[in-house]
Amino acid sequence: MVTQMPSLCWHNGQIVETTTAAPSVASMSLHMGLAVFDGLMAYRNGNDYLLYLGEEHFDRLLRGCDRMGFPVPWQRPALLNAARSLLAACPAKPVYYVRPIAYRGAEHLWLTGIEDVPVDLSIIALPVARDVDTSVRMHVSPVRRVSSAAIPVSWKVSGTYANSYLCKKTAAAAGFDDGLMLDTQGDVAEASAANIFFISGDLIRTPALSGDVFPGETRRKVMELAGKLGYRVDETTIRPEDLCQFDAAFITSTLLELRPISEIQGHRMPSQANPVFTSLLQAFRDTTHCRQLAEV
Repeated sequence: MVTQMPSLCWHNGQIVETTTAAPSVASMSLHMGLAVFDGLMAYRNGNDYLLYLGEEHFDRLLRGCDRMGFPVPWQRPALLNAARSLLAACPAKPVYYVRPIAYRGAEHLWLTGIEDVPVDLSIIALPVARDVDTSVRMHVSPVRRVSSAAIPVSWKVSGTYANSYLCKKTAAAAGFDDGLMLDTQGDVAEASAANIFFISGDLIRTPALSGDVFPGETRRKVMELAGKLGYRVDETTIRPEDLCQFDAAFITSTLLELRPISEIQGHRMPSQANPVFTSLLQAFRDTTHCRQLAEV
């Protein structure tokens, strides 16, 4: 299914037609994935949009730009306002996925001199579904998680996500919804583009934030909510042979929110009905349906 692209975007300080913000076919960002992006949800609650964890997402974008040597003249408040101005120009929808991206769109095909090419910053907003309850079937992917010794994975460098694409493609070819990637040591890392949690009784376990596990904002929020609900969360090493011992599991990401896992490599889990998962899911949705995150 092809996603219908929005007609408008925010580009370098202005609302413009989306096609005018496209990079050149001779852009190094297009050819080598030299771009930094992020993603956040805009939930329409009442007459306004809640930019969910917006400060955290734009701060991560700016940290990535700084580390990649992508100077941009906008700071977090200006980018939050840019997202709001774009949403105001779009048709009212229950939720938008907001994607900011910094890239060098001009014609330049060599690494030498790339620092002299101007950095563009664009924001698009795509209408998506919220509160989706569909379970996910997974296998242990033969595609390993890219090592942070090669490309840092703590911010969103576009080229890194070829790893996610290959994981997802391999899972689909094997008849699964997603793949569970192992790191270079053979330990459980994450799904193609989501963090993962496991449940045993009242104990929640998730892979520790090694250099190869992405520090997702939804992951962080779920751990915060679990603490408030009285659950213990262990960040630890999880081996593939441990998977059959868990009662339930779920993945988390900005776009997917919280999704229960019904199967991993033939091991079936009634995750959707697990009381720990359902209480976390309700607590999370309570935060996304409020008018201001500070209300929760």
